[in-house]
Formats: sequence, C-alpha cells, structure tokens
Amino acid sequence: MLYGSSLAVLGIAASFYYGHTSLFYSVLVIVGTVLAQMSVNVISDYFDYSSGLDKELVHKKSGNLSGGSSLLAKGLVDPKYTLALGLLIFMAAGVIGIYLLYFRIQILPILAIASLSILLYAKYAKRVPYLSEPLCTLNYTLICVGSFVVISGISSLSYGLIFSFIPAGILLGGDALFVNEIPDRTIDKKYKVKHSAVMLGTGKNIGLYYLAFQSIAYLLVLMGFLLGSLPRLSILCLLTLPTTYYVFAGLYNSNSKKYGSYLKTHTISSFIFALILSLSYLLHI
Repeated sequence: MLYGSSLAVLGIAASFYYGHTSLFYSVLVIVGTVLAQMSVNVISDYFDYSSGLDKELVHKKSGNLSGGSSLLAKGLVDPKYTLALGLLIFMAAGVIGIYLLYFRIQILPILAIASLSILLYAKYAKRVPYLSEPLCTLNYTLICVGSFVVISGISSLSYGLIFSFIPAGILLGGDALFVNEIPDRTIDKKYKVKHSAVMLGTGKNIGLYYLAFQSIAYLLVLMGFLLGSLPRLSILCLLTLPTTYYVFAGLYNSNSKKYGSYLKTHTISSFIFALILSLSYLLHI
C-alpha cells in the first residue's frame, strides 16, 4: 500500500510548496488512496484465482508469488468472500471520493478513471496488449494530481508539476508493475494476460523497455531542475540512477536467479526517489 500513499504524499507536499495546506484533506486523500489500492489488489487476486493463474503459480513456486497474494491459492481465504471484500473496500474508497468530490468537483475525471481502472483492470485491461503499465503509470500520476487539487483547490496546475508527478508515476507505477510481472510472464501468457513483459518476450527487449521508461523519468526531473521548475534539492533524485543500470543489466541479460533482487532494488530506489521529491517541496529547497 506504500506505492499509492507515497504518491499522495508527493501531491500533498507539492501543494504545500505552492502555499496550500490541509491536514484533514491530507488524511482523507491518503486513506482513500490506500483503500483504492487495496481494492484493486483484492479484486485482482480474485480474478487471478478464478482463472486458475494463481493456483498454477503457487504450485510452480511452492507458494510464493511475485505479484498479488497467495492467500486464495493456498486456501487461507474463502474465494466466495474475496470479491465481496474487494468491492466493499472499493465502496469505502468511493465514499471518501464522493465526499471530496462535493468540495472539489475538479477531481471528477480522476475519480472516473480510477474507478474504471479498479473495476476493469483484472478481468479486461491486462488482457489488452501493452496496456497494463501505461494504465498503471496514468493512475499513479493522477494520484499526485488528485492529491494536489484536493489540498490546493486549484483547477489549473503549474506545468512544472509534470517534472515530478510523471516521473514518480513511472517509477512507482508502470515500471514497478513491469518488474513485478517478469518472473510470471510464462504462466501469464498461458492465461492470455498480455502485459508488456509477456508481449516483449526476450530479456533484451524487456531490459530496453525498462531502461526507456526509467530514462524518461530521470530526464524529466533533470529538465525540471534546469528550467527552475523543481526545487534545487530534487536533483538528488539522480543519486538513484545507478540502480537503474543494475536492474537494466540484469533484465537485459535474463539473469532470472536475481529477479527478486531487481524487484527489491527498483522498489527501494523508487521510494527514495519519491521521498527526495517530497522533501524538496516540503523544505522549499
């Protein structure tokens, strides 16, 4: 749940940088984001289990899944309650969203995109070629945007925010999902899942795909810094750049024995990246 909440914090920090604060709205945004992420994970677990995908992954890996959870496949949770639980969590997030919408009508498009993504991702969206990661990047970027709009009440965003919101959405959204998908791509393909890790096929293509989107993220931060659109402290995000090469090289060379290390490295560096951006806004440096 830290992925979404980290991006919500980034949006809140950016609003503080531009002179807007609200503890009440900040708490609502973070709680709503966590609930929304929980709901999509639970609903995804249900459909993966129903299709047989999770059961085969658990059988192959002796109970360890790189994505989702193995609770259903290992019989620890009754499947008939899982979808209901996911929808209940979704409705709880929806209550918060509707409340915020009453005061911030500007977030209506964001809530609409998020709701459709949560409800349609597991059964439909991830079976559309190459859609999973861009959709995840979009939604995670919109967490930043929505958080900023809720706190600030501003309808028109400063163009400078694209230099932090989009990179954070790429690293904690699309690329985090992409790295997570790689170990399971053979079985995912069998069940007609068509995310990018399945469609790209070879390790070289997978590595280059990862490098391309990481490069976009870091270049946007560098541009924002050089243009004066980001606080000066934001340049420290580039300190995490060597981790991109480490993960890229491993994926490019198809070093499957270290996939767990690549996922961990990407996750930690992405959180540090988002933390630096948030601190740069909060400290006005």
